[in-house]
Amino acid sequence: MSKTPRNQPRIEPLSVGNAVSGALRLYRDRFKLYCTLALTGYLWVLIPIYGWAKCSAIFAMISRLAFAEVMERPETVESARRQVDPKKWRLLGAGILISLIFLGALIGATIAFTIVGVTIGVAIGSQNAIAGTLVGILVGTIAFLVGAIGYLWLFSRLSVVELPIAIEENLDAAGGISRSWELTKYSAWRIVGVFLLAYLITLPIVILLQLLDPLLRVILSFFLIPETGLYVTIHFILLLLISLGSGVVLVPFWQALKAMIYYDLRARREGLGLELQDTDAWES
Repeated sequence: MSKTPRNQPRIEPLSVGNAVSGALRLYRDRFKLYCTLALTGYLWVLIPIYGWAKCSAIFAMISRLAFAEVMERPETVESARRQVDPKKWRLLGAGILISLIFLGALIGATIAFTIVGVTIGVAIGSQNAIAGTLVGILVGTIAFLVGAIGYLWLFSRLSVVELPIAIEENLDAAGGISRSWELTKYSAWRIVGVFLLAYLITLPIVILLQLLDPLLRVILSFFLIPETGLYVTIHFILLLLISLGSGVVLVPFWQALKAMIYYDLRARREGLGLELQDTDAWES
């Protein structure tokens, strides 16, 4: 029989700021461990298909380890690996399904707005070409805004897919997607706020990376003839190393943030924290 809480206090959701600051603390405290795992995951990417599955598992393992820290039940890397590695194909499958969902949503939205925009533009343009052009621009702007909002909403609903697969039992790729959809049902826009704040915090690193490309070109031009084979090869290798380094540094933070969101969702919707901390407070 399912358990129901007795005298369970109302659990307030983590604020946007608290969720991000909690992830930053986790990230800071386990920086070396998480970054080492992220580097290992990226190196696996070099091996097609199997390596991609291993990378998916390692990234999910970072979130599992972070979740265990939030639960105040730290888990060893070896223990987490034993639990997550057998699920690597489910995690890779979930990533593929999510990509297909976003692709399908993009294609559907593009077709819908194209039909509407062309229909309105042609109808008005036959009477007034300038008005038809202005309406086309307006429809395009509205389409962009609606698409951006829709993307953020969909992203929030699918943001914790790998955590149920890595932490809960007997969930396949589709089950992980369904679980994420269920948990985020009433929290989509709060999750969007969390991710937007986190993005603003990491934005300086992103800007710095964008500035490194022209800087590299200037430095290389002092030693090599631009656009030669050697110049292009060295430039590509350096950019690849910089991209790898940024991923190694940033991915653990995002995975820790997902762990905070997942814990918060389960604690509020299912009383996860209360159940683990006080089992006598439950009855059949």
